[in-house]
Amino acid sequence: MISRRLIRTDLNLLVVLQILLEEHNVTRAAERLSVSQPAMSRTLQRLRDTFEDELFTRTAHGLVPTPRAEELRRELPDLLESIEHVLGDADFSPNTYAGSFKLLMPPILCESLLPSLMAELSVIAPLVQIMMAEVPPNFEELLRKGEADFAAFVSLETERDIHAEPIAAIAPRCYMRVGHPLEDKQMDLHDFLAYPHLRLYLPGLARGNTSMVDDVLGEYGVLRTIVLETTQFSSAVGVLTRTDSLLVANAGFQESGLYHERILGQELPAELQSMIHNTHSPNRGKMSLMRHTRTSRSAPHQWMRALLMKLLTRSPVAEEPTTAV
Repeated sequence: MISRRLIRTDLNLLVVLQILLEEHNVTRAAERLSVSQPAMSRTLQRLRDTFEDELFTRTAHGLVPTPRAEELRRELPDLLESIEHVLGDADFSPNTYAGSFKLLMPPILCESLLPSLMAELSVIAPLVQIMMAEVPPNFEELLRKGEADFAAFVSLETERDIHAEPIAAIAPRCYMRVGHPLEDKQMDLHDFLAYPHLRLYLPGLARGNTSMVDDVLGEYGVLRTIVLETTQFSSAVGVLTRTDSLLVANAGFQESGLYHERILGQELPAELQSMIHNTHSPNRGKMSLMRHTRTSRSAPHQWMRALLMKLLTRSPVAEEPTTAV
């Protein structure tokens, strides 16, 4: 039975409360809701009257939730998700959808994903806008706040409200410039180690001076010479084209065809492949596509998730690193 209190309650207040809990700041919450700060302050007072609790106290560092507000923080996401599900997305159609999605991804994934993603969207969803940015260390917070829709990163320990879906790994290859001395040679381990190497790593991770390949080689007392470490895949390609350096990276970016006239890839030496197969490395992380639980029943987000997962299975994951490559 529906109570009189529920009948009198404006459910929009729950959305405002969720935004305040995420922002801890009246001004930022007002900006997200496209209302004036005085209007937001009045709404906050309505929330206090509705819940018969102060909900927040003001400090020099922003709004601090009361115990009652902390309790609501735990309950609201599932409640709002259920309401969204009841409202439904029955009218969703990709070819007429005019929404936007913000994606957070490492540069090496952007290099391969964006050309294929935008080409497909131009055909099936021409009104969709994509905002792509490099994935920062606080990507989980951005997902919670609704300031990002998806993030691709190594799946470490995540909170329960963050879904992490593993991206299929693609076997790494060894890349070099067109015209490299090894271009027409079946490379062995001696050849692989005779040249300087570039190493890619993912920004935002605490990393040591090791990678999966280097861990494996180290088990056999072998070292490769690293002359450059970088997060920027395009910069690494530029260095490859002007030196005899080698780069180990997953083969997915070849799908874009952006670099086929500048660099080429060979299989890793058979000896190294065998060593990798037989050796455990702590630096074999799993790249995952992450999203917040509130988008789980959103038809546009589920459609975009499926599209991203399809395309990301062809994208490079830089030796599945948890640290450097």
